[in-house]
Amino acid sequence: MAAKEATFRVLPGGTTYEASVQVTGTGYGFWGPGLMGERVPLQVEDLKVLGPAGPVDYREAGRGAIAFPEGNYTITYQVPVRDNHLVAIFDTPYAVTVALPEGLDVKNPLIGMVSPGGAVSPGPNETMEITWDRTDAVEVRFYAPEREILLTTFGTIWLSVAIVLLLPYFISWRRDGG
Repeated sequence: MAAKEATFRVLPGGTTYEASVQVTGTGYGFWGPGLMGERVPLQVEDLKVLGPAGPVDYREAGRGAIAFPEGNYTITYQVPVRDNHLVAIFDTPYAVTVALPEGLDVKNPLIGMVSPGGAVSPGPNETMEITWDRTDAVEVRFYAPEREILLTTFGTIWLSVAIVLLLPYFISWRRDGG
């Protein structure tokens, strides 16, 4: 079951993503990494397996896995996003695209991140696209503009407190000939 291409589109609001994954073979597993790197099954919704002639029947094949007849398919599904953090891990290298809707960003390195190899570029309709040519894992932490405002406010307050607390020290140090 080797995937050729995978696309993840975060829906407006950032609480869910839609995935579209091309696969070849007889099965596919829906999982993410656990705390110790173990496979944790994802709770997928609106699952569809599409072949060249349309929808294909599939069967459950254990926790977080499905099976279907041998062939080339596109699997589509939706998964809830936790803490503005999207992680996808594959068994073989994929060409991956992650699309973020207008209003979500990854550019501030203090609150956003893109796993190595990801190229960030503007997408259609004011979206943002992050692409990897060949990867077996992607990780994207995105944020809304309000989070950046909170970070700036928090930093400004701490800088002000630091100046107020350190100013008397520097004045006395300078007066004492330091």
